[in-house]
Amino acid sequence: MALTADEAIHKRGIDLRIRHEVIHIDRINRAVTARDLTNNKTFYQEYERLVIGTGAHALVPNMPGISLNGVFTLKGYQDGLDLKRFVESSKPRRAVIVGSGYVGVEVTEAFGRLGMEVAVVEALPRVMNIIDEEMSALVAEEMIKNNIRLYTGKKVVGFSGSGKLNKVLLDDGNAIEADVAMISIGVAPNSSLAEDAGLELGERKAIKTSRFQKTSDPHIYAAGDCCTAYHKILKQDVFIPLGLTANRQGRACGENIVAELSGKELQEFPGILGTAITKLFDLEIAKTGIGQSEIERYHLTGIKSVVIKARNLPSYYPGSSDVWVKIYFTEASEVIVGGQVLGSGGSALRLDTIVAAISAGMTLNDLYSLDTAYAPPFAPVWDPLLIAARTGMK
Repeated sequence: MALTADEAIHKRGIDLRIRHEVIHIDRINRAVTARDLTNNKTFYQEYERLVIGTGAHALVPNMPGISLNGVFTLKGYQDGLDLKRFVESSKPRRAVIVGSGYVGVEVTEAFGRLGMEVAVVEALPRVMNIIDEEMSALVAEEMIKNNIRLYTGKKVVGFSGSGKLNKVLLDDGNAIEADVAMISIGVAPNSSLAEDAGLELGERKAIKTSRFQKTSDPHIYAAGDCCTAYHKILKQDVFIPLGLTANRQGRACGENIVAELSGKELQEFPGILGTAITKLFDLEIAKTGIGQSEIERYHLTGIKSVVIKARNLPSYYPGSSDVWVKIYFTEASEVIVGGQVLGSGGSALRLDTIVAAISAGMTLNDLYSLDTAYAPPFAPVWDPLLIAARTGMK
């Protein structure tokens, strides 16, 4: 969508070969075996440097009825076209979303705004487990307020229907009637090509890369949703596939390959914080850095947090609404290491200030001391971020 094949070939001079699939990497001879999918012929292509950018795929559980008409995943552009075409032609009335991550909540809103009866099934005890418990509760409230039925702590075990989806089956023996179902239980890296070539894999079998985007083979790089990324707070390689990360890693590969082949110094990929943002109806949801899920997964200690509820604008100003801010910081030195913001009216973009604070190694006092902008159409005198910082200092 962003770059057509014609533009790549004729405007940028790239030898682009669409409908070609690489099926084997020969690391010894530095070559790949590729298949032309139009005529099924294979050929050998040598390389000086190789970049693997194979992306990720949606996780699809192996369960009864998974291939029924009306059961979808949403990862690639074609997935979106297929789902849109089905909605327009079949006009489903009842929808079930399996999973409540970023994609799940976005499709929940889309189906809800189309007038469907929507149910969300989440195997975990609460929705959007990526954010903290009290923040997750706000997401659940927004769903209920918009007539979304919630089934938490329930697992989908299958789908039933005669050729076409009719019911979604749950592990407690109950079933939810449905005309369309969207499976959104996460993604996995497309790393089998790299694994077959003997390249080292990291978290969740993503291709392990160095800070220069190099794999365990010095002549092979990797970028995007297929590989790991260095987390600046955790100080380790993680698998958090996000759009800006993929773009930055791809650019880093190109620049470092040019530098390497011309004998210049390579530049390290700056690392990530796992910053992400989405919305559900009128609720904006944003997160960066360390949170409850990271503390539990990586067994982190010495980290405290504070959460406050404030207003995004002065209470007397039109459009004023509640905003929740949670900040994580080290107990010893009060250095900011994470944050979450939920609210409406552009409130979630305050997260970018927290991202900057983390990146600069700022403390709560540093954040509290910022000379933030005030005017009633934009923010209250005491911005919610300043209130959160001051509360944490207390």
